Amino acid sequence: DPNITRKNYSLAYMQVQLAVVSLIIIGVWAIYKDFETIVTHGLFHNFNGPAFLSIFNSAIGGLIVAAVLKFADAVLKGYATAISVVLTGVLSMILFETELSIIYYLGIANVVCAVLLYNGKNLEQNMC
Repeated sequence: DPNITRKNYSLAYMQVQLAVVSLIIIGVWAIYKDFETIVTHGLFHNFNGPAFLSIFNSAIGGLIVAAVLKFADAVLKGYATAISVVLTGVLSMILFETELSIIYYLGIANVVCAVLLYNGKNLEQNMC
């Protein structure tokens, strides 16, 4: 059926679509929640280095995950998501001095072991 055919859009086009929708939703929420602060101090009030790093990290991470989701198989998609969660937690710990729980550290060990086991090649050399 020609009405059901799916077009293959480029990765950049899909990212722009997602960004536009996100900007609209976040813009409406910011106006609703902090209208007085935005009018008084401007939109970028308290926008400092750690905030910029957090946004940059999320943007790069989103592009990497989008590329993995487009080109990788289902198992790698799961590993990419798990690794991104681990890296986000570690960067949060470094940049914002967030305390991670023992459960989080066990999760990091679990993700690292799973990635090493999935790789399978030269596993003896990869182990400490």
